[in-house]
This record gives sequence, structure tokens and C-alpha cells, in this order.
Amino acid sequence: MSRRRSAVAFAVASAAVLALVTGCSSPAPAATAPPAEAAPSSPVATPQETASEPALPDPTCENIIREASFAELEAQGWEYEQEPFLIADDEIEGGVSCVWTNAAEPGGNILQFGWAPLTAAETTDAQSALEAQGWIREEAADGVYLTEDPAFALNIDADGYGMTYFFGEGYVQVADVKQGLVIIERR
Repeated sequence: MSRRRSAVAFAVASAAVLALVTGCSSPAPAATAPPAEAAPSSPVATPQETASEPALPDPTCENIIREASFAELEAQGWEYEQEPFLIADDEIEGGVSCVWTNAAEPGGNILQFGWAPLTAAETTDAQSALEAQGWIREEAADGVYLTEDPAFALNIDADGYGMTYFFGEGYVQVADVKQGLVIIERR
């Protein structure tokens, strides 16, 4: 019996070694091109499916202010000209500034609304540049306002504010008066 056990043990051990050697010594499979569309074995979330909000279109004069405000301005005969977004003579890439005029209005009133994306470094530089030019800084819970000195402002709202920039997290807005910021969409 012990001889039989030895033979069985030898056979099992030999089979294990043979399987191990065969697995290690078999030639590598030939490389094949992956299928054109390989479907994952389990569902994989894509960035579009996991984003909390859909991607916004590039900013334009048609989409940075509320639809109702845009329609009202056009209905009253106001026309806009789309321009680059500037802060202290520096153009902000990806931004837009919209200058609205109404030729039928006496006195040549002008409205301005603008929006641009900003990095943290750009925000710091822009705020420093405006403050160096005498703009007045106001901290708020949701961002920073920088307003031109009312003594030099072309237009002033009911609260005494002229042209004002609002710096939020990752963006900046501008309006010809601080009250005008309320119609700009926070993107």
C-alpha cells in the first residue's frame, strides 16, 4: 500500500509539474489587433454620464445674460456688438464682452455685460491690476467686487456704483453698473 501511495503521490506531483512546465514553456500567443469596438464586460461610466451638469456652450452675447433680458433689450431696439473680454487692457481668453447700444435713445446710452473663465492665478493678477488703477474692492460671501471710482464713472446705478467686475470661483463678470450684474448668468 505504501508503494501505491507513493505512486499516486508521484503521479499527482508529476502532473502538477507537467502542468506548470507546460504553462511556462508554451509559446506566447500571436499578437492580434483589438476589435474595432471592444465592449467592456461591465458598464463603465463616461465623464458625460457622471457630470453633475451638462457642459455649457462657449460664452456669447446671446447666452451670458438671461433669455428674458436678451429678448427685452432686442424688443426695445437695443443692438449689441460682441468684443473680447478685457481687464485692465489684458484680453481674457475664452471670454466675451457685449456692448449694447440703442441709436433711438437720446444721449447714446451704453450697456455692457461680460463673462470670462479665470484661473486662480489670473484672478489674483486681474484684481491686483484693477486695484493698482484705483478700483474699489468689496468682499462678499460668494466672491469679490471691484468697482471703478464713482468720481470717474460714466454711468452710476441707484446705489452709486459704476462699472463693476465680480470675481466668482473660476470666472469673472462685468457690467457697466453693479446692478447690471444680476442679469448675467453665473456659468
